[in-house]
Amino acid sequence: MVSARIEAIAVNDVTKTYFTGKISYKALSGVTLSIAKGEFVTVLGPSGSGKTTLMNLIGTLDRPTSGSIVLDGTDVSSLNDNSLALIRNRKIGFIFQSYNLVPYLTVLENVLLPLMVDGKDTPENIAKAKGMLVEIGMEGTFNKKPNELSGGQQQRVAIARSLINDPSIILGDEPTGNLDSKTADAVLNLLTKVSKEKDTTVLIVTHDPHVASVSERSIYMKDGLIERHVKNPRKET
Repeated sequence: MVSARIEAIAVNDVTKTYFTGKISYKALSGVTLSIAKGEFVTVLGPSGSGKTTLMNLIGTLDRPTSGSIVLDGTDVSSLNDNSLALIRNRKIGFIFQSYNLVPYLTVLENVLLPLMVDGKDTPENIAKAKGMLVEIGMEGTFNKKPNELSGGQQQRVAIARSLINDPSIILGDEPTGNLDSKTADAVLNLLTKVSKEKDTTVLIVTHDPHVASVSERSIYMKDGLIERHVKNPRKET
């Protein structure tokens, strides 16, 4: 008998309304979603469908107007800012389309940044960061600054940074959007490997059907609601 997978992310009847003066805009209209530990999921939908809002709420970068979000058994909906910052640093790895690297830090320092916040930039973890950079083809760049790298190289540094803390959840907002097809495939292969080998939950917002085809399941959103779920015959890139 195959045991059920452990739930990593639970979104329960979540709404999100933004206000500008007297004008309100409902970005999410009661979303309920469950994602298992180690599952690789993509979220698709037109602009304004609510997919980035959903990811930001799961990533604790924003708070829901109503409903609850549970990450690895912890309801994060009502935690204070300090508790949320700890969860973001220790439990979640973020990958953004714009990379969000610190321009005055070196490649190695950018990767180590989540550990530096906790004073964990030890010789052992520095060696770990260097090993990760080598694994993704970034040897020889440890002391370079972000402006000395190509877009694809910067994204690989951002991915290494997202993995350095061994997060249980990785969230990506169009992480392959600015990459050529070869580099994009290398990124997807790395995320698939982490999902399979480390049982890390991966949630990616994308417009790209190819990215969706690599995931186990695709969630399609429209007008602030989940329209449908599609199981994918997971392809190797």
